[in-house]
Amino acid sequence: MPPHNQARLWQLISPMLPIGAYHYSQGLEQAVRREWIRDRTDAAKWISELLHHSIAYIDLPIIYRAHGCWNSRDSAGLRSWDDVCRSYRETSEMRDEEEAMGRALMRLAKEFDQPIPSWRPGYVVAFSIFAANAGVSGMDALSGYAWTWCENQVLSATKLIPLGHTEGQRVVRDLIEQIPIAVESALACADDDIGNSAPGLTLASMWHETQYSRVFRS
Repeated sequence: MPPHNQARLWQLISPMLPIGAYHYSQGLEQAVRREWIRDRTDAAKWISELLHHSIAYIDLPIIYRAHGCWNSRDSAGLRSWDDVCRSYRETSEMRDEEEAMGRALMRLAKEFDQPIPSWRPGYVVAFSIFAANAGVSGMDALSGYAWTWCENQVLSATKLIPLGHTEGQRVVRDLIEQIPIAVESALACADDDIGNSAPGLTLASMWHETQYSRVFRS
């Protein structure tokens, strides 16, 4: 990847990107409240299992396909994959997160004079579009998405458990080694194999919707 395209990927996965990712823990807040996650070991296991059983079989393979659809001007295919992704957001919080972050990212793309679809994609497809517009390859987009998802989860765990910054970086260090494995799983995933269920995540997200006092929106 050319250096300037690489820098554009860094921008897309930066925690400074104004899309509100820091508002969402994706069920982790409720998991901590119920004491499913108590320390660094629990946090690392929770994040790792979601990376391999959810992100690798839903978000990443859809990003790869949506990236190709956008580059080939396949509008119908792009919208179809957006529908598939939304169908796996099993709670209202997860659907709202997908919608809000996708809307924010497409608004930023418009500010950058990037081409965007006439309809509003969710975050996963919006990420694919932004990456393709920036000249980032499909493969690099997968690694970048996996990294920013893992980083956001660790940041959430650092606030909620709480973890010390050094402990948080130990979790990040271990996750870095797992990202290529998740990407390989996504690339090997056939269309009919896309999708998975994470009951713990779904329950945590569902219970979080009625949690009285909370730090995150999900």
